[in-house]
Amino acid sequence: MTAHPDGDDREVDFSQKLFGRPLRGAREDAPVSSETAGRSEVDVSDDVLTRSEALGALYAGLLGREPDECGFNGYMLAMRNGESLASIVKGMANSPEFLGRHGLVRVGAVELPDLTEIFPTKYVRRHGGRSIFNASQDDDFSWMLRMIDENRYYDHLGIWSPVIDRDKRITAAIAMGLGAESCLELGCFSGPVLSVLADHGVDVCGVELSHIAFILAFPNVLRKLKYGDLLDIAFDRTFDVFVGMDILEHLNPIELPKYVRRIRELIAPDGFALINSPMIGNDDVFGLAFDPYLPEWRQAEEDRFWRHMDCDAKGWPMHGHLVWASPRWWEKLFIEEGLVRDRRLERHVQLLLKDFFEQFPGRRSLFLLRHVDHEPDIAAVEKSLTARIGEALSAP
Repeated sequence: MTAHPDGDDREVDFSQKLFGRPLRGAREDAPVSSETAGRSEVDVSDDVLTRSEALGALYAGLLGREPDECGFNGYMLAMRNGESLASIVKGMANSPEFLGRHGLVRVGAVELPDLTEIFPTKYVRRHGGRSIFNASQDDDFSWMLRMIDENRYYDHLGIWSPVIDRDKRITAAIAMGLGAESCLELGCFSGPVLSVLADHGVDVCGVELSHIAFILAFPNVLRKLKYGDLLDIAFDRTFDVFVGMDILEHLNPIELPKYVRRIRELIAPDGFALINSPMIGNDDVFGLAFDPYLPEWRQAEEDRFWRHMDCDAKGWPMHGHLVWASPRWWEKLFIEEGLVRDRRLERHVQLLLKDFFEQFPGRRSLFLLRHVDHEPDIAAVEKSLTARIGEALSAP
């Protein structure tokens, strides 16, 4: 079985992120002294960071002060007893001191109810420890979306990644390669892609429904984010590139044509849409990203979205997806609203990112869309994509 949609989260070496290199073979240190306790800078010329050096850097970076003797010795003892540096960082980041220093508000964990108990007749069977929801009526999608909204599903930490990682840089590179001087991203979360674009001089705007996104938003794009539904937000302009990465599948499939129509309206006449969604089954450009692993999908027509939703044990759609469909259905949806795939540019991107897509197949199901009457200079766009993606792939 292939990887499941949205399965592109990566663990990041925390010491690598903090210090630019791994914390390897940390030596045992003597109890804190006035010299080590006050050490807030780390000499990165050494190959190894001692525990005291790492802790000193954490105090300086997270709390903005020198270590206190009691806290420092407590952390040292905890690490000698097996507690990880990542756990120490997490504790510091959750402390009242850190939250107060950065003006943050603690958001309680979202406790999601068991939907299989609320609407048991709609869950037709179990599948590998999960539940299968049958949206036999159009209103069933509306009910599920209402449950998602009322229970603040997208405020549940861990749904989206706020990190500027290689994936986000590659997405930004594709947008710039398509000629983006302005860019609108739907479902931008805290704005990692937009932040990269803004740093390259692109005029950005983001639309987001998660409250937490605005707490975690990157400072350089915070004022560029709009809260609300794309259909309800007024814009006084169009954009060179529209970006929708792992977002359209979270919408009600019955209402999805309205959103695609709105996307088309917001794309400049010579602009593009960059769309990534988990498309189930074979495609002539990107091949097989996800196999139709439910028998109900294999038996259904590919020209329609599927009404059986893969859900977790509590009945919540996996990754929040309401749309499960084939590449053929997705393409037909866009064509009906006046947007067509540029297969030559798509094949070029697939070639440039072959190794990346092999590692993260969820990103392979990628559409590059344009207006029906837009005939781009393909050679020029291919050259631009090659340069921008090459920069992103060579970045550390």
